[in-house]
Amino acid sequence: MKFPVITERTKVGITLWACCILVIILLPRIARYCFPSQPITIQRYQMKEIAGLEEKAKRYAHQRFEKQSRSKYHAPPHRFNPNQYTLQDWTNLGLSQKQAAAVLKFCRFPLKSNEDLKKIFIIPDALYELIKDSTYYDTKPLYKPNSKDEFEKKETKLEQISMMNLDSARLVALPGIGPFYAKMVMKYEKALGGFHSKEQLLEVYKMTEDVYEILCKHLNFNPTNLRKISINQATKEELAKHPYIDIWQANSIIKMRKQLGGFHAITELLDSHLINTETFEKILPYVSL
Repeated sequence: MKFPVITERTKVGITLWACCILVIILLPRIARYCFPSQPITIQRYQMKEIAGLEEKAKRYAHQRFEKQSRSKYHAPPHRFNPNQYTLQDWTNLGLSQKQAAAVLKFCRFPLKSNEDLKKIFIIPDALYELIKDSTYYDTKPLYKPNSKDEFEKKETKLEQISMMNLDSARLVALPGIGPFYAKMVMKYEKALGGFHSKEQLLEVYKMTEDVYEILCKHLNFNPTNLRKISINQATKEELAKHPYIDIWQANSIIKMRKQLGGFHAITELLDSHLINTETFEKILPYVSL
C-alpha cells in the first residue's frame, strides 16, 4: 500500500493554517491583555435611582395584587351576622365551595367578634378587609344571669376524647378546632407515634395558646397506647423520621447497634455522644428493644 506523498507546498499550507487557527484562538486573550476593560462604576445617584425603581415596581405589584383581589372578592350588600350566613352567601362574597364549607364549620360555634372571624385562616385578608365593617354579632348572654348551677353543669359535660381513639373527624367537631389544626395534630401524632402528655401539643405546627387550651379540655391522655420503634430492628431512615431523632443521632444508633451486636438495654443509648439526657428522656417512651 502506497502512502500519499506530501509535497513541500502542502507542508507550507498546513503550517499556515495551523498558525491562523492558533492566532484566532489566542486573539481574545491578547486583546484583553493589551486593552484591559475598565471597571464598571455606579454613582450614588444611580444607586438611588435603581432603589427607587425597585420600590416603584414593588408598589405596582402590590397595587395590582390588591386590584385583582378586590375584583375577585365582593363586599356584602348589607350588614350581616357571619354566624347566620349560608354556603351560598359565602360563595357570593368570592369564596369557593370548599372554602365556604370550611368557614361554616367555624361558624357552628358562634363567632363573638371580628377577632374570631379574622382567626379563620381560610378567609383571605382582602375579603376580610371588605366585610369587617359590615358585620354584627348577637349580644345575648349564653346563659341566664341566675342560672349559675345550670351553666356549671354544662361545663362539666365537656366531651372527652381518648388519645387511643383520636382522629381528625373528632377533632374538627370540637369547638374552635377547624380542619387545619385537626390535620396538623393528626400529622404530628402519626409522626410521634402518639401523644403521652398534653405539653406535646405545643410542638404542633402553628399551635396557638387558645387552640392548646381547647384541646387540653377535651383530650384525655390516660391511658395512651404509643407506637414504639425497635432500636434493634429499625433502619436509619425509620429512626430519622421520628421528630425527636435527627439523621445524625439515627446514624449513631445504627453504628452502636453494629458494635454491640444489638442493644441489651435502652439505657445504652446514653453511651452515644449525640444523645444527651434530655433527648433520651424525650425518646424513651417511643423506643423498645
